[in-house]
Amino acid sequence: MKHRRTRIIAIVILVLAVALLGWLFFGGSGIGEKQAVSLEEPAIVVLDFYDPWLAAVQATSTDPYKSDLPADPILSKELRDRLMNHSDRSGDGVDPVLCQERTPPAISARPVFTNDEQAQILVLSTRPESQGQAVVTLNKLNGGWYINDIECSSGEVAPDREFSFEQEGFLLKSVPPPLDSQYWHLVFEQNNEQGHTVPLFFGAESMCQTGSGTASVCEPDTFTEATQALVKGEMSETGVEVKRVEMKK
Repeated sequence: MKHRRTRIIAIVILVLAVALLGWLFFGGSGIGEKQAVSLEEPAIVVLDFYDPWLAAVQATSTDPYKSDLPADPILSKELRDRLMNHSDRSGDGVDPVLCQERTPPAISARPVFTNDEQAQILVLSTRPESQGQAVVTLNKLNGGWYINDIECSSGEVAPDREFSFEQEGFLLKSVPPPLDSQYWHLVFEQNNEQGHTVPLFFGAESMCQTGSGTASVCEPDTFTEATQALVKGEMSETGVEVKRVEMKK
């Protein structure tokens, strides 16, 4: 068991070191490619992409998928690939960007939440009877915003989000510079990229649940390196204010 945990720690540190090197050499926006961002507010960023898309859908002589819109650099690479390959287009007639069966006459953008790392905007039809909506997630990068993902939802309200941060990964304190080893960190995977890290800040309201289900106030001094855990909390400029940690068996 001890040898297995030592091996996990070594693997996590290796992944973290590789990710840090990639961030230093490539600016944290992907090897060999730069992610475009906008300094506008998230809702403006979304509408700057959606307004031309809606216009292309409304026009009888244009197809947004045959235009430059799916390759817009304000979209994440994964989202661009999905739209350019048409892999999101289903046979039910729902456009995967507008998320409407019928082309709306106009759209509106409604903010759901915004924090230091992420924002979410609802894009809805101005037609009252229309129930479909697009849930647009934006990520923060280099002081600006880019559209990371678009999901279709049939409800009128976006999915509830109890905490601004909720990720599963490995707890690690033996972190390499420039990370601060006086704090526990969560090393996790996001958007299919390994090696993301965030420092964890614990307080009197931080609750920890063991693998057996027992919950109590967190005692970070008792943590074991490379323990797999689900961390929930509020994201701040410096890290995560931990509300709950669920240790995995």
